[in-house]
Amino acid sequence: MKNYFTFAMLLILISSSFAQNKLGKMTNPLSSKTGIGIEGGITYTKSDFRNSDIDYFVRALGDYYFATENDAIFGISLNGAFGYARSNRRPAYRIVYPPLNEFRTQLIMLSGGVSLTLTSFDFLYPYAAVRGGWINYQPRDINGNDLERNKQNKYSPNDWFAQGEIGFKFPLSDWLSFNIAGIMHYLPFDNLDDSPNSITGGSDKDIFFTASGGFQFYIGGIKDTDEDGVPDKYDMCPDTPPGVNVDQFGCPADTDGDGVPDYLDKCPNTPKGIVVGENGCPLDTDRDGVPDYLDLCPNTPEGVLVDNRGCPPDSDEDGVPDYLDLCPNTPVGTEVNKFGCPLEEKVSVPPKEKTEFVLTGAINFEIGKAGLLPVAFNELDKIVKVMMEYPETKWKIEGHTDNTGSYQLNKNLSLRRAQSVYNYLVKSGIKPERLSVFGYGPDFPVADNSTETGRALNRRVTISLDEGSGTPSGIKEKLPINYEYKFDVERNVGGMIFTDGYKYCVQASSWRDKSKAETEVQKLKSQGYSAFVVEANLPELDGIWYRVRVGFFDSLDEARKVRAGIQR
Repeated sequence: MKNYFTFAMLLILISSSFAQNKLGKMTNPLSSKTGIGIEGGITYTKSDFRNSDIDYFVRALGDYYFATENDAIFGISLNGAFGYARSNRRPAYRIVYPPLNEFRTQLIMLSGGVSLTLTSFDFLYPYAAVRGGWINYQPRDINGNDLERNKQNKYSPNDWFAQGEIGFKFPLSDWLSFNIAGIMHYLPFDNLDDSPNSITGGSDKDIFFTASGGFQFYIGGIKDTDEDGVPDKYDMCPDTPPGVNVDQFGCPADTDGDGVPDYLDKCPNTPKGIVVGENGCPLDTDRDGVPDYLDLCPNTPEGVLVDNRGCPPDSDEDGVPDYLDLCPNTPVGTEVNKFGCPLEEKVSVPPKEKTEFVLTGAINFEIGKAGLLPVAFNELDKIVKVMMEYPETKWKIEGHTDNTGSYQLNKNLSLRRAQSVYNYLVKSGIKPERLSVFGYGPDFPVADNSTETGRALNRRVTISLDEGSGTPSGIKEKLPINYEYKFDVERNVGGMIFTDGYKYCVQASSWRDKSKAETEVQKLKSQGYSAFVVEANLPELDGIWYRVRVGFFDSLDEARKVRAGIQR
């Protein structure tokens, strides 16, 4: 009989191993509830009689469940039962007793213990319980007469007993369940059939089993108005619609964190930080099918075809989208107006004769300093050659700056830069008395200081022939004239190569953002190119562009070779 009790305890331990934790404040549906029920069923008795038989019993039960956030919930279990246990076919005793073939013992039981119920499934709650208690038993014959030893009070009809129970609760609502159970009743005596081991010569104690079914009603519990599993006192979203998955605070889950709960979110995997609409999808302000966070052209008119960047296609790559382009097949490299048509060329003839050699500040000097850069040495060597050939000539070295910053600092910087050129020429063999040095600062601009391009032209050092001492015949033809390139008369000769009629320069790229243009210039300089930025105010192209240029070159072929090198 001990084996049955051990088996019941094992079932309880196995059941408890399936307990799971719910997230946060999610409460067990039985937490803090009291259950009151009534059940009926059958008994099945194992006694000293040869045949076990069945009879009936009824019981009233009461349970109280402790509050928990786990699927497994413990409770206190109380039982009161009334019923009968019976068997038939008298055993073969050494002493013939009792002289009958069947007995029927009346049972009255009161017990209490603990239970463990699993609520992992909504439709089924398995449970197990162990109890101990008091039993009153009256062994009788089939007609209700007390058996002989019971009549003689050979033993007390009151004793203790133990129960092991397993069963299932089928919840019909929050307040009602239908239960079925199987119970093993262990008795520490052998008088259930009025035949103790002292008569039968046996050693087993009496035991009987019951199977029952019935209803249990529940009162109390933890209030959860929206039935989302989070108690109202913890629920920050107490009106969540039924069936919606919630987080530990009782609010609808929002997996992608866009502020729109999953059950309303039509785009559940939106990247973090993206602004979305009421349906949880990224905003698409211009309705071109490309969300704003990916749209590089966010103001495309409605109905215009776009690419995967949200920009209208530009088949001829002239910077004007096809839907605005009135000249859709413009040759590549041609600058166009806002309608996509080639700009009208303006050509003027620059001066043919110059006796002034110019070193631009951006290319030949360190930024904000007077030191010469190596790129200047080759140019200066050209003028040294002419000075050596005409030793009777004298020369003026004049430094100039733009108008940004302190006037006095600019005067000093222009003089120091002119002095750097003077030092190089003297070091190269030119006598000092042939050279005059001046620093004019911003006093003599050659271009508009209100633009970056103009300021760049104004930052310069010029070396010019002092014609007051006479001009030798033929010297002007030999001067390495590097006059100022005239951006205002330049024209595009194709392939983004520009000329003012004398020199050529290559346009590597064009930017709306000045910092990006300057970054591109530094990149080209690191590759050995003489790069600079030209600021172009182009109303026909909607404002200011910063053009990255490389130059200058004496022939179109030389410019084309440089252009090809940049493109590689």
